[in-house]
Amino acid sequence: MRVLTRSAAAALATAGVLTAVALPAAPAHADSVRDRSWHVKSLGLADLHQITKGEGVTVAVVDTGVDATHPDLRGNVLPGVDLYDDDTKGRLDRQGHGTGMASLIAGHGHGPGGRDGVLGVAPKAKILPVTIKKDGAPWIAPTALAAGMNWAIDAGADVINVSLSSSFNEELNRAVERAYQNNVIVVAAAGNDDQILVGAPASHPGSIAVNAVDRKGVISKKGSVPGTLDLPISIAAPGQDMRLARPGGRYITATGSSSATAIVSGAVALIKAEYPDLTAYQTFQRLLETTRDAGEPGRDEYYGWGVLDLREALTGEPDGRGSRTAATGEPEIDEALAAARAAGSDGPDWAEVVIVVLVWVVFLALLVGGVVAVVKLRRRSRRRREASLAPEPALTGGGPAAPPAAGLTLGSTDQTLSDSARDGEAAWRRPAE
Repeated sequence: MRVLTRSAAAALATAGVLTAVALPAAPAHADSVRDRSWHVKSLGLADLHQITKGEGVTVAVVDTGVDATHPDLRGNVLPGVDLYDDDTKGRLDRQGHGTGMASLIAGHGHGPGGRDGVLGVAPKAKILPVTIKKDGAPWIAPTALAAGMNWAIDAGADVINVSLSSSFNEELNRAVERAYQNNVIVVAAAGNDDQILVGAPASHPGSIAVNAVDRKGVISKKGSVPGTLDLPISIAAPGQDMRLARPGGRYITATGSSSATAIVSGAVALIKAEYPDLTAYQTFQRLLETTRDAGEPGRDEYYGWGVLDLREALTGEPDGRGSRTAATGEPEIDEALAAARAAGSDGPDWAEVVIVVLVWVVFLALLVGGVVAVVKLRRRSRRRREASLAPEPALTGGGPAAPPAAGLTLGSTDQTLSDSARDGEAAWRRPAE
């Protein structure tokens, strides 16, 4: 859990949640979507919605857009922004991902009493759609993600849901830090099983990094990625076999830290609605210290501080299990951010360090190889000239001095290698958009 420094409040854990509204007695009614939404019962949403449904809270969904016409979201989607099409206001989802995340956060269902379809964790929260993914683009540009997050902060979002993962980028780091300083909570997906490390912005200490669990509360093999000391997981939440809304009034079943992230964003929305005066640090504390411990005792590489316990987060008190306060009593998270601002970065990025070290190892190996090649080239040239231009030493006692060896110089080799190293680093830090 990168306790807001490179440990952004306990990184690498995922969460997912769906809910059911308390309803008056009614004839038995079965809806396949609601019936298969196991997280609704698991999180006890029917009871918790008696406390709050997220009224007055705005959650920005930085994603592929949100279908504002879906029956489970109609009326809950505000005009947002599309970085690639000014006309859509983010309320058109060309790829389907953002609509699914929005439904888990603030879906209100449809039909009599809202008993059909997807019920989100915070059904009365508002969704602010921010489209940052271009059609057909294989990468999620970190600069576009940063721009979308900054727009959401300026537009008044209370929570920013990032069910996406990108690469390390200073501009993206600054966006996360700016959100935290403005009491805007960034909830980000840690990654799925095809990733090696926690992705950005979950890797930043100013965000809540989420992993997914199944209906038994066990970490999902497909919806999680192991955290490390430098890239820790914060929390885990429902994220396996989740029923989501799909553009055009459709539905889909999906597994991944994306869904778990949406569940946690909904949970944060409920916390903010119930405790509107909490600072970002206090919100982190309430969410993370009220979790149900799982995996190894204490903070775990997969579960972070534990599995989301929404009832405890809304009604209980932080117990210090996930305390991130320094010996002075000041939040370590604040100290870390202050140090990062003073240093001009958010701390060492170990994935980057490893790559830089590897680049230097290759560079030095090629440099040594180049020196050896030049020496051999000079020796061969000297031998050729002595054999073709000078009398044999045994007869004359010597010959003319050999000219400098022609060909590649060490200087040009060094410059070429440096350019290659820089290009490699740039490609890793900022993938092609």
